[in-house]
Amino acid sequence: MHKILNDFINFIFPLNCAICGGRVKGKDIICNKCFGKIHFVGKKRCKICGTTIKSGNICKGCRKDLPFFDFVIGCGNYVPPLSGILRLYKYYNRPSLSGRLARLLYSLYSSRGDLKKIKVVTWVPMRAVELRERGYNQSRLLAEQFASYASLKSVSLLKKVRNIPSQTKLSYKKRLYNVVGAYKVDEKTIRDLNDDLNEGIILVDDVITTASTMNECAKVLKKIGISKVFGMVLAISP
Repeated sequence: MHKILNDFINFIFPLNCAICGGRVKGKDIICNKCFGKIHFVGKKRCKICGTTIKSGNICKGCRKDLPFFDFVIGCGNYVPPLSGILRLYKYYNRPSLSGRLARLLYSLYSSRGDLKKIKVVTWVPMRAVELRERGYNQSRLLAEQFASYASLKSVSLLKKVRNIPSQTKLSYKKRLYNVVGAYKVDEKTIRDLNDDLNEGIILVDDVITTASTMNECAKVLKKIGISKVFGMVLAISP
C-alpha cells in the first residue's frame, strides 16, 4: 500500500523534469533549465501572421491574401523544448502548466504598447468531442490565466458549431478549408460587453502553423462588428 501511494504521488508530482529528466523543485513538472532554453521568436517575422521571413515586413502570403486578424504575436518557435512542453500540456493531462505558460504570454503582452487599450481576452474553442476526451481546453486556461495577470476580462465569445477533423495531420491546403464555417459568435455576450470591445480583443491559442484557425475565428468576430482582432500564441511554427 505504501509503494502504491508513493508511485501515485510521484506520478502527480514527479521528481524529475518531464522534458529533460533533470531535477525539479517542489511540484514543478518542467525544470527552470528547460524553460530557460525556449527559443523566443526573432525580429525576422511577418508583422501580420508571425511567420519567418528573410526580408521585408510582410510575407508573400499576407500580401496576396490579407488575413482577417490584425496581427499574431508569439512567445517562441515551435521547436524543442517548447514543442515538448506544449505537447505535454495538451495531450498528457497537465493543465497545471497553464499558469507558467500564461506568464510567458503576459511577458509578451507587457512588451507591446499597442495592446494596452484592449480590455477583453477570448480563446479558440475546442470541438465538443475533444473537450470531453481531454477534460479541459488548453487555450481557455491560458487565456483566463493571462487575463488574470493582465487585469483584463476573459470572456467566452466563440463556439465551435461543427466538429472537424484535427488540423495536425492535414496538409496546408486542407487546413485552410477544414475550418471554414466551424465557428460562430455568442452575440448576446458580445452585446453585454458594450464599450469594452471598442478597441478590439485579444484572441489566445497555444500554437499556430498555417494560422487558418485563428483567421477563421477572426473572420466571424469581425463580421459582427469587432473592429480589431489581435492573436496571441505561445508558439509559432518556424
